[in-house]
Amino acid sequence: MKKIVLLLVMGYSLASFGQIPSYYNDVNLSLSGQSLKNELATKVTNTQTNTLSYTPGVWDALKQTDLDPTNSSRVILIYGYNDTDGNTTTDRTRGVDNNGGGSTDWNREHVYPKSLGNPNLGTSGPGADAHHLRPSDVQRNSSRGSRKFADGSGNSGPTSQGHWYPGDEFKGDVARMMMFMYIRYGNRCLPSNVGIGTAVSGDSDMIELFLEWNAEDPVSTLELQRNPIIENLQGNRNPFIDNPAFATQIWGGPQAEDRFGSTGGGGNTLCSSTVTTFPYNEGFENTFGAWKQATSGDDFNWATRSGSTPSSNTGPSSANAGSYYIYMESSSPNYSNKRAILYSPCYDITSATQATISFKYHMYGASAMGSLALEASLDGTSWTSIWSKSGNQGNSWETASVNLAAYLGEKVQLRFNGITGTTWQGDMAIDAVSISTSGSTGGGSTTSDVNLRITFDQYPEETSWEIRNESNQLVFSGGTYGSQTDGSTINLSRTLDVGCYTLVVKDSYGDGICCSYGNGSYELTDTSGSVLVSGGSFGSQDTKSFCVTSTSRVGIDTIEEKVEKSNVFDFSFYPNPVKGNLNLQLNDAVEANYQIVNYVGQIMKKGELTAESIQLNGLSSGMYFIIIDTGEQKVSKKFTKE
Repeated sequence: MKKIVLLLVMGYSLASFGQIPSYYNDVNLSLSGQSLKNELATKVTNTQTNTLSYTPGVWDALKQTDLDPTNSSRVILIYGYNDTDGNTTTDRTRGVDNNGGGSTDWNREHVYPKSLGNPNLGTSGPGADAHHLRPSDVQRNSSRGSRKFADGSGNSGPTSQGHWYPGDEFKGDVARMMMFMYIRYGNRCLPSNVGIGTAVSGDSDMIELFLEWNAEDPVSTLELQRNPIIENLQGNRNPFIDNPAFATQIWGGPQAEDRFGSTGGGGNTLCSSTVTTFPYNEGFENTFGAWKQATSGDDFNWATRSGSTPSSNTGPSSANAGSYYIYMESSSPNYSNKRAILYSPCYDITSATQATISFKYHMYGASAMGSLALEASLDGTSWTSIWSKSGNQGNSWETASVNLAAYLGEKVQLRFNGITGTTWQGDMAIDAVSISTSGSTGGGSTTSDVNLRITFDQYPEETSWEIRNESNQLVFSGGTYGSQTDGSTINLSRTLDVGCYTLVVKDSYGDGICCSYGNGSYELTDTSGSVLVSGGSFGSQDTKSFCVTSTSRVGIDTIEEKVEKSNVFDFSFYPNPVKGNLNLQLNDAVEANYQIVNYVGQIMKKGELTAESIQLNGLSSGMYFIIIDTGEQKVSKKFTKE
């Protein structure tokens, strides 16, 4: 019977290139970005018709799914690499029935560790999903433990930072399993909780590391063998094994193997992802985010840079915002008249009534230094220049703002198209790209600038952050910052629409940025320099809510993980939602004032807190913040008025 399974798998492998399995007949493969992610998530969830028992279900499954394609009496052990070195912990294969808990047995490796799930995956549901369970040597499984994945090379083992590299043979397998667990189980199995790497632009829960591994390590024969067998056992397939290019369509990154041969969103094959949430910001902090180099039609690539460019008397001396910017290095052989093109993701402004792109540019050098253009396209083929500059513009960062009114109601893609002149003194740079879909009204500006200052501890490579709006949509994010000097400081300027947001600062090791390994801290301020939120001492993450308005600000609502604090004022309230009176319970008898603030930061009610209830009959239905100010501390919490 095992031989029959293997023959069927071999037939599938030969037929899979260019042939789309019928499993995807009801999936719209022309989608991209979050839309495709949601489509595939719905598919793998709705088609799972059976949940395996951990014992004996998973044992029995692995004895089918992970048979060595060259020897059906043995299973392949994930992380293994050598059957002949006399060290059983490095074995790549082992007898199919040598499973159990002994030191020379194989057992069930949760590639997404149970303890890293939120909550713990256990041994049922996601903890018994064969799509991420693999045979592993017992001792090697123990060595991996719950270490997060991190980049490396060669054979599997701990990294210098104490993380885990799965080995060159298995890194693609791992990436595709983590992608599956993410779309199948959502927030319970976030890639950012199981791997160390920079967050992807547009989805801070996905990291670039897995996109890179997915592209660098193509689908193996073993993976092709596992997928149809698990489909027979559970009902669902791993789409990223069937077609690794799905990851590129959803999150961007390096182009992965396209096993279907024709996936993509319509005629614009250059759009690797689509941005649907605004304002959009890209600071190019040692990454291009979702922006992509041209693969044809130009002569050299754009590059990221911190500090001065290599040539004298040309280019910026530092970034406009943060530590990095992107630029065109114009030294030989990149001149004369050589072109470099960088493509943006697509921007969905189909429902916007106004849209503007703003960015910083730096063009300092000789008078014949060349030209720089911003171009737009609706089909990825025909491009129209919507902004351009040529020649020396002076040794300073300048601001460009371009109205996208001509593209409202469409999905538009942009690109920077630079052409060097006849001199090596022609470095051109870009920084702080932002797109806003909010215009101005008679009531004044509907956006507000904020600055995020982060001072790192001794491990910048563990720090990342994100800002989400009230709908929990990602507005912008950054990190990790492995290229930053230990203890250094960065400042990141961003523009927010008026409203309320959540700032989350994360530490992948779980010890915050102060004070175990350095005195790190962060601070978010508005244009007046007033502190919206700040912190540094926390556990895995520090979550704080704040509101911005065109004229004022309110900083608020702290939720800190794994940190105990004393002598901190706090309060609770009930009911929520509330109709009439909001009843308060304070943890200390204090004199305090209160404010009721709506979602755009307007103060709707305020006064001295003289009783432990506040009458709210005059408020319309919606979401509000209650802020209690003791004079020394200000604490805010959200509630809903019915």
